[in-house]
Amino acid sequence: MGSGKVSIVIPVFNEARCLEQNVGVVDQYLAMCDMDYEILLVDDGSTDGTGRIGKGLEATLPRIRTIGYPHNRGKGFAVRTGMLGAVGTRIVFMDADLAVPMPFVGSCLDRLQDRGSMVIGSRYIAGARLKVRQGWARETMGHVYRAIARAVLRLHVTDITCGLKGFSSTAAKEIFSLSKVDRWGYDAEIIFLAQKLGFGIHEMPVDWYNSSDSKVIIGLDAVRSFMELLKILSTDLQGGYGRSVRRATKAPSIWG
Repeated sequence: MGSGKVSIVIPVFNEARCLEQNVGVVDQYLAMCDMDYEILLVDDGSTDGTGRIGKGLEATLPRIRTIGYPHNRGKGFAVRTGMLGAVGTRIVFMDADLAVPMPFVGSCLDRLQDRGSMVIGSRYIAGARLKVRQGWARETMGHVYRAIARAVLRLHVTDITCGLKGFSSTAAKEIFSLSKVDRWGYDAEIIFLAQKLGFGIHEMPVDWYNSSDSKVIIGLDAVRSFMELLKILSTDLQGGYGRSVRRATKAPSIWG
């Protein structure tokens, strides 16, 4: 797993049903890997007791830290808060429902150690397996969004919204200090910023299990996400992200 402290950022919103069990799985896996780590839970204004459970975990498990605020701000805001608050030399964010199993988180950390700036999970490259698929409507909307995002922002990746993404500390701080999108369009924005800043992006295949507890509202969040793509483009054209170091001009590397 390499040297240096590792940070795992988990944004949570109304995850009381599964939080304690799943955080236990994360903690047990990382402890088994014999590394220095922290698990940073970011409570995005939950109303179901998630924050209380998180504080209880923080009191009993020494590697856990919690950040919370009273009102829901969106997953992008929660991820940004956690990434900027993390102290590891390698920082990964992942979903609380463990849609991507922990061994792939370990592989992401290994690849960060070996290859550098940014590693993202992909469900659409050789070696990836959709173990539990989304419903037809949600899956179709995901493909449409991915095609539009790649075209509008010229993103050179196969999977934009997979919930597993890892960064070197340097990449994380530079990218997330510039990011502005608070809700579901945040994935596209951080990939766009990584390309704009010239960070290498590496994709790795993952197993993926759809969760029936998804917080996405298909109609409303689809419209929001498409509007956020236009906001990202507009912000860039108006100089809101500052000057780029260089733009990526070729596809990211891919591992099997």
